[in-house]
Amino acid sequence: MAELAEQKTSGAVDGTGGTGGTEGVADTTDRSVSLLSNGDGSRERVLRSIEELGLGQNLADLEVQGFTVVPDVLSKDQIDRAVSAILAYVERNDGKKLSLDRAVGSEFNGMMYQHYLLFEDDVFPEILLEPKPLALMNYLLGESCVLSSMGSHLRGPGGLPLAFHADGPAMGMNEVAQVANCNYALTPYSASKGALTLIPNSHRLNRQPNLHENWRADGQPIAKIMQAGLQPEEIDELEWAPPRGAVTLDVNPGDAVIWHGNTWHGGWRRDEPGLRVNLAAYFCRAHVATQERRGDERHPDVFAKYADEPLFAKLMGRQLFNGWQEEGPDLSGATPAPRGPYD
Repeated sequence: MAELAEQKTSGAVDGTGGTGGTEGVADTTDRSVSLLSNGDGSRERVLRSIEELGLGQNLADLEVQGFTVVPDVLSKDQIDRAVSAILAYVERNDGKKLSLDRAVGSEFNGMMYQHYLLFEDDVFPEILLEPKPLALMNYLLGESCVLSSMGSHLRGPGGLPLAFHADGPAMGMNEVAQVANCNYALTPYSASKGALTLIPNSHRLNRQPNLHENWRADGQPIAKIMQAGLQPEEIDELEWAPPRGAVTLDVNPGDAVIWHGNTWHGGWRRDEPGLRVNLAAYFCRAHVATQERRGDERHPDVFAKYADEPLFAKLMGRQLFNGWQEEGPDLSGATPAPRGPYD
């Protein structure tokens, strides 16, 4: 891993650890480097953390294929608590008491996104602070990255597959990630159970997939089928084929799938009874608007619990340079504006 870190630090500072540039670790006192970063060794810290956590192969996977799987991030206790909290959230908000093992299409029919889960249970801030996924997020988005949203893509039997797409911006996409996703499996993943599927190296294409680079059924792309307005029983008769090169992830509860925001991904429809439950922690660079509105003061107990954990405040956007009101920008340096890809 030390060799890998040296190779990565020798690359151009482009946000993805690209190749080329000077050999060895960059001298952060050099004038050219100081123009790109705050001169605090952010790149060296990020790579050192990845090395110490044993994530060298995961870093290589992110570079080469645009996604990686970190196994066994969550404990069984965390998995059980998260699933229970999500199902309780659904029952409270939608009036549905869903069975994890026996849910059927007539009561579900596809996927429901359960949003704004961070404050629903103590387990969710715990998961947010898991060090291995955060180390890789810092590599993709810089140490100043923040949580954009935390929710669950709850998938039951039936419905349509999730169309392939990239989470990155529709315009101006480049190889420097602006957003990145950490998808925790809370139930087993397979094609028949509604697994996540991704296309390796698509993060280098810097665009969204087109109409013909997506799911197809009966010779028609998914966009045409969605427009046709088929009934659920008609959709159930379709046989779906993913685009060429797609890799279906058979992962276990507690595994974390992390991908670059430009990576094309979608999801199989579920054909088995029961639910596929995940927890999606979606992150962005400090200058990108978060999906969830930050500054929520309704949960002082959560912030009090993590008062001695500056990382939580950072991830919740409490150390952002932008977002001032009458007081104007903080020029003291307490909330520095990132200037390099690893800051």
